[in-house]
Amino acid sequence: MAEAILSVVLDQLNSFIRNEVEQEVRLVVGVREELNNLHTHLTLIKAVLEDAEKKEIHDNAIKVWLGQLKDVMYDAEDVLDEWNTRILISANGPHVANRVRSYLLSLHKIRHLTVDDVENPSIYEAKKLRTLLVGKISGWVPSALHQLTCLRTLDLSGSYEKNGDLEVLPSEVSRLFHLRYLDLSHNTRLKELPETVRSLVNLQTLKLNWCTSLCKLPEGIGELSNLRHLEVEDTGDLEYYPRGGIERLSQLRTLSKFVVSDGSSKGSVIGELGNLNFLKGSLDITGLKHVKSVNEAKHAELQKKKNISKLSLYFEYKRDIGHVSSEEEIRRMEGVLENLEPHKESLERLEILNYVGSTLPTWMRMMSNITYLLLYYCPNLKVEPHYLFPPRLETLKLWFDVGVLSKSLMSLTHNNNLKTLIIFKSPHSSLPQGLNQLTSLQQLSFLGCESLDFKPEELKPLTMLRKLYILGCPIITRERSREDWSILTHIPTIKIDDENVKTQVLRAARLFTQFLTS
Repeated sequence: MAEAILSVVLDQLNSFIRNEVEQEVRLVVGVREELNNLHTHLTLIKAVLEDAEKKEIHDNAIKVWLGQLKDVMYDAEDVLDEWNTRILISANGPHVANRVRSYLLSLHKIRHLTVDDVENPSIYEAKKLRTLLVGKISGWVPSALHQLTCLRTLDLSGSYEKNGDLEVLPSEVSRLFHLRYLDLSHNTRLKELPETVRSLVNLQTLKLNWCTSLCKLPEGIGELSNLRHLEVEDTGDLEYYPRGGIERLSQLRTLSKFVVSDGSSKGSVIGELGNLNFLKGSLDITGLKHVKSVNEAKHAELQKKKNISKLSLYFEYKRDIGHVSSEEEIRRMEGVLENLEPHKESLERLEILNYVGSTLPTWMRMMSNITYLLLYYCPNLKVEPHYLFPPRLETLKLWFDVGVLSKSLMSLTHNNNLKTLIIFKSPHSSLPQGLNQLTSLQQLSFLGCESLDFKPEELKPLTMLRKLYILGCPIITRERSREDWSILTHIPTIKIDDENVKTQVLRAARLFTQFLTS
């Protein structure tokens, strides 16, 4: 609604004026007065709209009027954009003053519109277009962008079904001064963004999800001072963030991945996260093996990020972790993990991947709201005191070799909340010790465990178990007949290689009964 737009514009105007005062930017004569006048007019319009919407909200003419007024609000926002940008680039402002005055005249005209006036609304030219979804326009060419200078939203993305065909970002995009939202997702051939994107100083959302060839962010990324959301999910080749870039984006709410540099003097370091305390939702940190010291990890200040609910820590050691023979390096990585302590109340999901250390962090026992834990290839884990596991843990996933936890789950037997256990690619032939004491389990899965062999009766103590999935475990498939599983009468669903064993056993029993009675 127009009321909401006005509120945003008024808030933005107040913010700009405060910033101008704080930065002691000199205004040219008359601009301060014009900005104050603009604020006054917008306040009056808001009052008029509130009254109009209450009295005649179903009137079609009023709806047209509100639509026109919405466009005027966008125009007013254009002025504010330009003024804010002039401040950012420390330019002087006579041109801005002229824009302010011209749009004030427009506002005066629109406050005096009547219902009769809006019965013949003017048709806005394409250059007034605010939103463009390119995927829905056939025959569109990038060169057309230079006419669409008022765009707020530009969607150049592909989709899961059809990837986008961009190899480079059209140069015209960098001239879209008022752009707030830019979606480039699923352009799988896009390798990098041009440095000219730094001119998009009003950009709030940049989506690069599934740009699988993207290998770096531009050096000027830190100049996008209004950026709130930077989405880079499923960008496996993205391994370079410029030093000092991300830390300047202090208003970021969404940062799906942060990359720690491999030691390059121009690449990012973990401490750059320290300034991003508005982050929320999910955060992946990759390249943690490159963190040079325990203190460096501490500078990330994850404890201060009160709204991060999912944290994934990628140490990036490969499957030949055995080559890490330096005890010093192993101790350093343990210290890094210990000093990446997150906020103890907000975190709900934790993932630790390709970790070389022998211990888990002591702070896990204080994470009162973690219900999900994934340990992915941590073959050196040697100690497992029970207090290291979150007290309310409900789902535990053990991927590949996780050291002592692949052999024994005795440290979890005190946990009465664990409901789901998924074991993937375990290197061992027998069930982990203590598994049959996890009596609160409701779902148990064994996936791709090529050496695993056990008898169904070993699971009889798991009286709460309702779902048992076994997939890609050839010894079990070969050695155990379908009838062997019938002993587990308390488990409603047993699937082996996607076949429902219980259904097959029941069908066989019915057929046998029919044969006997026929």
